[in-house]
Amino acid sequence: MPEPAHGEEEAERTVLAGLRLAVVLSAVILVLESIGAYFSRSLAVTIDALHNIPDLLAFAVSLAALRVVEEGATDRFTFGSHRFEVFAGLLNAALVLGTGLLFGYEGVVALAHGTSFAGPVDALWVLAVAVPTLALRAANVVSLRRVPGRARDLNLKSVLVHLGSDLGITAVVLGAGVLLLLDPAASVADPAAAVVIAAVLVYQSLPLFRDAWEVLTESTPRHLSLPAIVAAARGTPRVTDVHDVHVWAVCPTLVCMTAHIEVQEMSVREGMSVVEALRERMADEFGILHATFEVEVRSG
Repeated sequence: MPEPAHGEEEAERTVLAGLRLAVVLSAVILVLESIGAYFSRSLAVTIDALHNIPDLLAFAVSLAALRVVEEGATDRFTFGSHRFEVFAGLLNAALVLGTGLLFGYEGVVALAHGTSFAGPVDALWVLAVAVPTLALRAANVVSLRRVPGRARDLNLKSVLVHLGSDLGITAVVLGAGVLLLLDPAASVADPAAAVVIAAVLVYQSLPLFRDAWEVLTESTPRHLSLPAIVAAARGTPRVTDVHDVHVWAVCPTLVCMTAHIEVQEMSVREGMSVVEALRERMADEFGILHATFEVEVRSG
């Protein structure tokens, strides 16, 4: 039997370690960029610095959500607390979107007025902040990318979106700093970079909202085909028909399925062997590890 995708202890430890690292590095970057924002007078650096505050909150929420999930199933939450991961991912998406909209407005205003944020931008300070920030964020992404793909739930995916967008943001800040260093008169580079940063944040939030919506509405996961699942079930030896098929996700790493199957007259032991074959096929071909089948004897 395949090992459960939602229960790999080693992967969970890697996720928790990566999230702790994300919290620590975000705090370090917040301090670093806050100092840099003050001395550089850069709107782009200021936005990136302030954007670390919801990042810290988002990573802390993600860490708390995984801690809750570790408690497992209870009499009240019979599937465990996996949905908390979805709510954490949704909150992270809202934080990214809100940050992008708020700072995007500030960037557009500064760009429209054709002025810098708080005086002439010091390009050296921008670069002094952007280079180490890029290195720290890259290290964080590498750490979390080591988690096996099947263990990356919506919660962890939201953190990776944070960090991935942060790398892009840092690259934009770095580019603006280089441009200002080469041409100090190009003051438009800083608010333009701020607008680009805001657009990146807004864009990166959208897939997280979509994924959370699909889980909460109990839609068939996008990576699965219901006709293919039904065809595979009908193709299992001794199964004559399949109906009332439902496939949904409690969270992106815990996909569930129920179905009624028809078989010819057989013993209970034989019926259970058919059910076991169906479960193995659903797990092997589609990654559905929680499948329940109701056996019906075909009449006539």
